[in-house]
Amino acid sequence: MATKEEQLQQAKDAKELLDNPLMVQAFNSILNNGYQQWISTEITDKDTRESLYHKQRAILEVKTDLVKLVETGAIIVKEESNG
Repeated sequence: MATKEEQLQQAKDAKELLDNPLMVQAFNSILNNGYQQWISTEITDKDTRESLYHKQRAILEVKTDLVKLVETGAIIVKEESNG
């Protein structure tokens, strides 16, 4: 398990990534393009639709993990200021 200092650094790094305009653009582009591709597939094209779904889920999981790191850092800072 990471030390508090390591967790705080991870939170800082994750926040920088989430706030980076290129990263925001990349997330949005991948999600929007994936959605557009998904809605333009035939309903019978199960393989393509599933592939696109899994790609979307992977991107969302990356973003969620980064958000969790930021939230963990915020909790540590709050605990340290209260304690």
